[in-house]
Amino acid sequence: MWFTKAQSLFSQSKTTESHIFQFFDCVTAAHHQFMQLWQIYLTQGAQCADFDQTLASLSQIESKADDLQRQIDARLYGGTLIPDLRADVALLIDQADKLINLQETIGIHLKVEQPTVPSEVHPSLLAQIQIVGDTLDHTVLCAKSFLTDLQRVQEYHQKVILFESDANSMCIKAKTILFSSDLELTHKVQLRYFFDRIDAVANLAEDISDRISIFTLKRLQ
Repeated sequence: MWFTKAQSLFSQSKTTESHIFQFFDCVTAAHHQFMQLWQIYLTQGAQCADFDQTLASLSQIESKADDLQRQIDARLYGGTLIPDLRADVALLIDQADKLINLQETIGIHLKVEQPTVPSEVHPSLLAQIQIVGDTLDHTVLCAKSFLTDLQRVQEYHQKVILFESDANSMCIKAKTILFSSDLELTHKVQLRYFFDRIDAVANLAEDISDRISIFTLKRLQ
């Protein structure tokens, strides 16, 4: 009953639906830029045009997501969705926006601090970022399914849990390699901050997926 009614309401407000899906596309696009940012940093450093352009693109995506969030909130509380669904969708959008914000913040700190990354750490660092991306991708799929196909939510939620666990394991591996290197301790501690903040992106994605799972179970009962 709820799913049928939600579909009907969205069919009457295609703009709201379009904005929500555009917002989640921003989450995907932001991580793509984040991954590129690190690839550029490890090969060219932060003092190059490619790094600045990629960081600027990430910031533009963050600004677009903020604009979309404001438009979505205005329409949600303008009466386009049933009250119970409004609150859940608004909370979901707010939490997902933090995924973009966190990655932009890491990018800015990378530009400012320019930590030394030993070459032996590069593969595990890039692998960690890739797995975080898998976690985000399936969180986005979980979120979109919440609005279009409730039966798929638990499938994507379970994959998010697995990817987040892999991301955490890769973070530990990267830090283990880091602290086994000849880098000075102060530089190791500085770089550990970046590993932990990248891992925090996956943790937040899992938290969002957990919320979606609860929202879904509540409506399937």
